[in-house]
Amino acid sequence: MKKMLKKMLLLFFAAMLAPLASSAEIRLTAKDFRLGEFNEHGVKYKTSFAKGILTVEIDKSSTLSNGTFGAILTAPAQKMIGMGVRFRGEVRYTDIGSDAKGPFWGGKIMATNFRQGQYNFFVSPVLRGTKSEWQPISLECDFPADQQSAHIVFGMQQAYGKIEFRNLVYEAFPIAPITNVKLPANFKCQYTKRVTENSARRGVMSPAWARLTEQDIHDLAKWNVNLIRYQVVDGCPNVRDIAVFKKWFYSALDHIEKLMPLLEKYDIQVIIDMHGVVGGRCGKSSKFDPSHFMAMEDTKYRNAFIEIWKETAKRFKGNKQIYAYDLCNEPIQHGKAKHSFWDLQYDAAKAIRTIDPEVPIMVESNHMANPIFFEMQPMPLKNIIYSIHMYAPGDYTHQGVNDTSYTKQFYAKKYDYRNAGWDRARLAKAMEAVRKFQNKYGAKIQVGEFSVAIWAPGGAAYLNDLVSIFEEYKWDWTYHAFREWDGWSLEHEGRPDAMWKAKQPTDRLKVMLKYWEKNKQ
Repeated sequence: MKKMLKKMLLLFFAAMLAPLASSAEIRLTAKDFRLGEFNEHGVKYKTSFAKGILTVEIDKSSTLSNGTFGAILTAPAQKMIGMGVRFRGEVRYTDIGSDAKGPFWGGKIMATNFRQGQYNFFVSPVLRGTKSEWQPISLECDFPADQQSAHIVFGMQQAYGKIEFRNLVYEAFPIAPITNVKLPANFKCQYTKRVTENSARRGVMSPAWARLTEQDIHDLAKWNVNLIRYQVVDGCPNVRDIAVFKKWFYSALDHIEKLMPLLEKYDIQVIIDMHGVVGGRCGKSSKFDPSHFMAMEDTKYRNAFIEIWKETAKRFKGNKQIYAYDLCNEPIQHGKAKHSFWDLQYDAAKAIRTIDPEVPIMVESNHMANPIFFEMQPMPLKNIIYSIHMYAPGDYTHQGVNDTSYTKQFYAKKYDYRNAGWDRARLAKAMEAVRKFQNKYGAKIQVGEFSVAIWAPGGAAYLNDLVSIFEEYKWDWTYHAFREWDGWSLEHEGRPDAMWKAKQPTDRLKVMLKYWEKNKQ
């Protein structure tokens, strides 16, 4: 009997220590977390595990650094690399508050993976205030085999209060393929003369569609801009109501259609960008991953998404001012989805092709079109353009964005990307996966977004480094953004708490004007 019991225990511990290859749930206990009292980056907090409850308490007197602090998962983390992972449990919380005004503060589970000097984030729904009764919480994330590390924390970001977790388990499973569509051997992307004979396109993102004016176009023409990524965003009364969304989206098409003669006069082409997808993202009240588009999980929104793009294709068929249709902005897929981010765009692209066989179609990669975490397979259709968004290193480009605590510490915390070990070579390295994709498949690449906060030191040099790489690789590009928010504006100067129109062209604007001058050639 003793031998049998010993054998059972050995088998149990062997299963716990083996690489995770099954979908069996494993319970998390005190030994799986870093516990104790801490003071890190001015944040005072303590973590404990007693009677099956993991507790995180952050002192209200803490300096609210924009990080997530709490109980860090220790032993299992490295075993999750190469797998998809789902965390599940229950949560309750007391007086979670913050002096910050950004969208990210609150209680959460957050996982990150690290690759090529950058982090990719997976976050559960944000929790604020008090909830005395236990409620479900879950997070699904991917940890690809080529990442350098995995980090999971149960706690709070830029907030104080108390949060408790119980019945915590996780399961690991093979990462879902982005599509079941198979490509022929030695596949190469195909482009017609509409794409191959088009001139290089260098431009800007528009403000929200309703704010784009004729005067804006006149001003952009003076800058020699020849491409606008037209943001169909903001102002929809209800993105969940398909009829309401369609009416709003078609109003945006009416608006740009009225501006077409002026755009044609200046040879400015347009990317029609569904910046807010019909149905929106699932959100924390949904049973699905909150970051997913509803169109990825609910077939009625997927069908509406395709229908809207078919109607758009009918309206603009033959219009050579259309550079491309940007099907959806910054898709995110954590684990499985009913309609993957790739399949959703492919189905819409195929539907457009039944109406217009030639109009270019722009698709975006998973992980918010992040080039470092580029996850894309080519589509077996003609004139597909692959778009990325470049904000690396993100803590440099976004320093002080949506972070009121940064304002208080502005002069202590601001930094130049070059002082943090970044230079042109490292920026190019961050986009290496996209460059390899371009060369392997002969793909056309467009940089839909890139920018840097106006107060970040070295912003002009950063933009010059980036755009020089785009030019070397022959990628078209649109700066984020023109007259959208002053914090990204080439025409403004300032600090996070005060921005003003510059009396003279800013150094950042001078850099961009230098590259837009190439459009005259």
